Parts: sequence; structure tokens; C-alpha cells
Amino acid sequence: MIGSGLKKLAQELGMKVGKGVAYGSLRGYAAAFSEGAGYKQLVFTTKFPEPDQRAALLAAAQGVDLRKTYRVEQLEAMDDGILVVFRDDPGIMAKIRAFLNWFVPLLVQYGATPANVCTQCGAQIERGRWVLIGGGAFYLHDACLEKIGRDMEADLEAQRTADTGSYVSGTVGAFLGAALGAVAWAVVMYFGYVASLVGLLIGWLANLGYGLLHGKQGKGKLAALICTVIFGVAVGTFGGYILQLAKVLSEMSVTYSVGELPAMLMELFRVDGELSGALFKDLALGLVFAGIGVFAMLSRTKRELSAPKIQELE
Repeated sequence: MIGSGLKKLAQELGMKVGKGVAYGSLRGYAAAFSEGAGYKQLVFTTKFPEPDQRAALLAAAQGVDLRKTYRVEQLEAMDDGILVVFRDDPGIMAKIRAFLNWFVPLLVQYGATPANVCTQCGAQIERGRWVLIGGGAFYLHDACLEKIGRDMEADLEAQRTADTGSYVSGTVGAFLGAALGAVAWAVVMYFGYVASLVGLLIGWLANLGYGLLHGKQGKGKLAALICTVIFGVAVGTFGGYILQLAKVLSEMSVTYSVGELPAMLMELFRVDGELSGALFKDLALGLVFAGIGVFAMLSRTKRELSAPKIQELE
């Protein structure tokens, strides 16, 4: 979705709003605005006839302190477009307008193709279609759009064919990684803390373990990571209580074996409602913090596993 600032700018530039973006011809170039938490994004869909022209434009951009002057955090030239990411601070709309006044003439100077030139075939477009692909608004011939769709399907099928991993081995690796994270969680709990950073560690180790044991890249990976993170928090929380019980017994000079501790703790939970309530509270709090810690990782994994989509804009 886009806010009122970008909607107003789109209206000024003669662009349209749809599918959560502002899109259309921006001073002659195909472009799309979008935004998220803490950033605003601009994507020009264009090509350069010669690689040297793109390199020259980037060199010109590097001669300016983009972060200080325009609050640009990222400027990247791709094969079929230019990505610009702005830091969304107060006053950013004035910075974006200033950036456009400076940057669009560079597109002209270095020969970037305008909106009425198809980025797929390089020919003029008499009658085309606006579509959204990966955050960029493309104006394309019907035939070129169909070709892109076929190519995307072929690439996806090739990735599936090349993926020889296994959900079983990947899940085993994820559980092993989460188990290591659970140890860290138990130690942190022993000292009286519950931290989202440890939740992130559990998720990172689970993801690492999944990859090291050649887990299959598919929707099952998300389920494996979610289950293993819950497992890591549960084991870590219970482990933290085990460590605390061991400390209390040692202070009381009670003789025990390590193997007896889980049964002793379960008996305490059975007879002490207040203690079992504290366990569930700590477990719930741990899952919340772990969820905060791994949310970004899971979202990124979901995007990586999702097939690219072509959305009709009009």
C-alpha cells in the first residue's frame, strides 16, 4: 500500500494508483512507487542500449552523497530497471521531488529507454499493457508479456527439477540447529532473561541446519522452520527450569542425578499450580519474542520460495 504522500505525488506526475503502488509514465519513463515500514521505493523499468551507458550513469550517481542529499539508502541498476530506496523520515517527499529533478535528466543523458519502448524486445509500443512484476511497473507488448510469463514458468520448473533436496533431511537439520539454539535459550533463561535475539538465533540455526543437510526448497520448508522454532523455545524453556532446579537442589545440598531432574521437575509442575502457570507464561512469552525474532527471516524465506507473479494493473 502507499500513503497520502505518494498518492499526491503520483497525481502531480500524472501517474495512476493500483495494486498497492503508484505507476505509469514518470516524465517519460515507466516507473512505480511503493512503500513499507521505514522506506519508500521507486523502480524505473528501463534498459540501456550499451552497458557503458549504465556504468556511466552509476558513476555520475556515485559522485553525489545520495544518503545525505536525498536520503537514498540504495540505488541499484539491474538489467531491466533501476531500484531506488529512500529512508522514510519526516520531509522525505521533498527529498524525493528533489531527487527526481536531479535523476531523470541523467536517464535522458545516458540513453535509458523511455516508457514507450518495450524492455523485452526493444521496439516501440503502439498499444501495450501495464503490469506489475516484482515491484516494477512494466509497459509491454501483449506478445512480450506472454513470453515473460512462459519464461518465468520455465525458470520455476527448472529450479524445481534441479532441487534434489529432501524435506526429511532438511527438517532433521533444522531440528538439530534449533536444539543448539535451545541450549542458548536455556542458559539465558537461567540468568533470568527472555530475549528476542535468542529467538532470532534459534531461527537462524534452524535455517542453517536445514540448508546444511540439503533440505528441499519448497513450502514445506516454512512448516519445518516454524515447527523447529517452537521446538527450540519449548526445549529451551524447559531446560532453563531444569538448570534452575539443579541450582536450588545444589544450594540445599540435595543429592540427585542428572537423569532424575526432568521427572522431579514434572512432579513439581503437577503439585504446584503456581509453578506450572509460570512455565506456561514463560513459554508463551518466549514464543512471542522468538516470533518477533524470526518473523523477518520467515517472511524473507516465504518470498524466496514464492513464484514471481505478474499482476495486471489496467
